Amino acid sequence: MDNFFDAIVMGGSAVAKMNEDKLPDSAKNLNAPKKEEMPLEIGTGKISGSVVRGLSRLLSDNTERDCQCEAAAVFAAYSLGLPCFAFQPNALEGAALIIESTGGSSNDNDEFNLQGNMDSLASDVGLLKVLIWLMAPVAMELSKYPQLMASEPREAMGVLQRLKMKDASIIDEEEESLFVRFALSEADSLIRNNAKTVNQLSEALAGGSATVGDCVAILENWA
Repeated sequence: MDNFFDAIVMGGSAVAKMNEDKLPDSAKNLNAPKKEEMPLEIGTGKISGSVVRGLSRLLSDNTERDCQCEAAAVFAAYSLGLPCFAFQPNALEGAALIIESTGGSSNDNDEFNLQGNMDSLASDVGLLKVLIWLMAPVAMELSKYPQLMASEPREAMGVLQRLKMKDASIIDEEEESLFVRFALSEADSLIRNNAKTVNQLSEALAGGSATVGDCVAILENWA
């Protein structure tokens, strides 16, 4: 229906016109619905487009692209000094890093302040570091492909939402957007300025035999 709306309408109109003498009077004055009037924007192709993109993300298997995103995440985390070595960053791990850096646990209900000391990730600087790490795979994929398949841009907003559940006064909606956009910009600069190292790391991961030590050797430029 979404893809062939125009064809269905034209076909229906043609059949109705051919059998106009057989139609009841109440049906003769009926007009075909317009795309703009259809619920859920049926007929515009948006629904089928969303389904195709979703299935592509679920069913695609591109090792090279996956390794490029993983390499970007590892490089960002290592460069920013984050206490993690996650190849596929996610909102849950990012929020846990920030909360644990305050000395508490992710299950505590105590409030914490993002204006904390610079050594804690529970600060504006620390939050940006985590967001840059989360957005690094997105920046990497956007620099090479027209569509995101291996990375997830919503992970950054997921961290902010989890932190707001902890303390609603941490960050407002306007700042959320600014933080995420800035993190994406910084992640893009970090990846582009170190493209050679990130590509070497990606190639090592794609080889399937790289160890953590091998990754560190590339990051530290050990010959």
